[in-house]
Amino acid sequence: METVEAVYENGVLKPKKKLNIPEGSEVRVKIIPRRISERAFGVVKLSKEEIEGIIEAIEDEW
Repeated sequence: METVEAVYENGVLKPKKKLNIPEGSEVRVKIIPRRISERAFGVVKLSKEEIEGIIEAIEDEW
């Protein structure tokens, strides 16, 4: 089993790295979207923990 990051573009999942499997292989894919805090980290000047705290506070209000 291997975990690979991919990007979804034009209806196709594109792995970010070359896969070590034969061409035409069938695989099972489990979609796990990245958390907002992971996508925002580095874009804003806050730590991952601070971003998660803000998100949790917003979710608690909803």
